[in-house]
Amino acid sequence: MSRIYAGRTEIPKINKHIYTYEELAARAQEQKQEQKVQKFTRDKITFSQEGMKSAREMRKYLNENGLSSSIDFQANLEELDKQLHTKTMDYTNNFWQEMGEVIEQQRTVWGSQAGETSFDNSVASWAKAYQVVHDRIVDEFSRTDREVTYVIDEATGERREETVDDRLAELDYAYEARTTFIAASKKVMVQIQEVFGGKKSPAPPEAVEQKIRDAYKQAVSEENLERLRRKVDSFEEYRPDLSIGSFWEQILGEIW
Repeated sequence: MSRIYAGRTEIPKINKHIYTYEELAARAQEQKQEQKVQKFTRDKITFSQEGMKSAREMRKYLNENGLSSSIDFQANLEELDKQLHTKTMDYTNNFWQEMGEVIEQQRTVWGSQAGETSFDNSVASWAKAYQVVHDRIVDEFSRTDREVTYVIDEATGERREETVDDRLAELDYAYEARTTFIAASKKVMVQIQEVFGGKKSPAPPEAVEQKIRDAYKQAVSEENLERLRRKVDSFEEYRPDLSIGSFWEQILGEIW
């Protein structure tokens, strides 16, 4: 099982806490280690009572005056964390893999009902996979404890916080790209059958391609997504309402 969820791989955790001098001193005492700290880059002292007093003075100074160094470690950590949580490549491959895993899970649950190769099963499988990933995204962005993620704004080129609409748009793109490929491959099959098999399709190959694309798009309409969320007793009940008519149902059914 992959570590992809809602389109994103697991992001490394960074310890954003910078230990204070007092904490370092306390840890060293607990571990009975002989460590040293540097006071204003001059005096080296051990963790004695004098050292603890000096550490408190240093902490007070930093609280009042800020970090008197050319390197702000906290800011660097925060910047690194933002970079790790910034989408620097599209989600397409992640979503394809995640939806593929959902389809395999459905086949495991429903067996031959979902495993049969047919137009109806293909549309239902991809629509169900879309619905599951769609709901994962919505759920992730609704959690108050989620890690904030970022995107590069296409208009300004600046980094900004990622929204649920940003992620759902990436899912839509991945789904459309995959189903467009399916439609194009079926168009080629129709053309091959006409040229080499002598079997002419009742509809032009281009019309077949467009109708398949329309069917997959309609399968993830709001109405069909609600149907897909229902508890069902058989995989057949997942089949979305396409309203394409008996003429196209027969043509597309024969292609598969």
